[in-house]
Amino acid sequence: MDNSRILGLPVKDVYDREIGTLVGFEIDPRGMPSKFFIMMHNGGFIKVDGEAVETGKDYVLLKNFWKIKAESLIRSVEITRRRLEALENLRHEHQIPTNIYDELKGTYLKDMNELSNRVAELSSELSRIQEELKNRLDTLMRVRSINKVQLSTGEVDEISYKAAETMLETSLDITLLEIKETESIMARLKNLRQKMSPEIVTQQRVSNFIELLRAINSSGNRQRDTDSPLVVRLQSVMQNQQ
Repeated sequence: MDNSRILGLPVKDVYDREIGTLVGFEIDPRGMPSKFFIMMHNGGFIKVDGEAVETGKDYVLLKNFWKIKAESLIRSVEITRRRLEALENLRHEHQIPTNIYDELKGTYLKDMNELSNRVAELSSELSRIQEELKNRLDTLMRVRSINKVQLSTGEVDEISYKAAETMLETSLDITLLEIKETESIMARLKNLRQKMSPEIVTQQRVSNFIELLRAINSSGNRQRDTDSPLVVRLQSVMQNQQ
């Protein structure tokens, strides 16, 4: 589809709700949309990745970009984890030089730490979204209860009540689906963080310990003090590094 023709199209979410209008996009070097800009009906403005949008003839579909972000992070973490594992295996089999091993390991550990931060940020963002959804659910239930009371007292007629009830019920169903989907994503991110944290900490401690041993050896060679107790040599090196 001609990208220029999608400007001004209404934007719907996966629950078939019209949430705004597509007002702009960015094009990558391949000529494909990489970012989309959406003006929300409530006056807000959001920018989403190209993969979160599916263009149609009469409207633009905004997919669940929380889920897309989570799946992208999960893939990246798995790739980085496998790289670290492969690197350790190659090192163990003496198939990779020490200097290159150290360089690659530092790079992969840095990548993993950055991914860990992004997972934490997305988890925090989803917690905020989930709190908003629960507040919306509470408000919908409150309004529904008030309407039932007012129907019983004759303050609203049955036709008006049923019209409002239909809208409220639809919104309740969608909100419950959103909460369920968000909880599922958060559970996956929690599981991912539990798998990542010990690995990062362990790898970093091993790396730090190796560097410390190298510093000890280097210090021992310079000072020709190999007869000194290990504790004394450790303290000396650590003081020099501070």
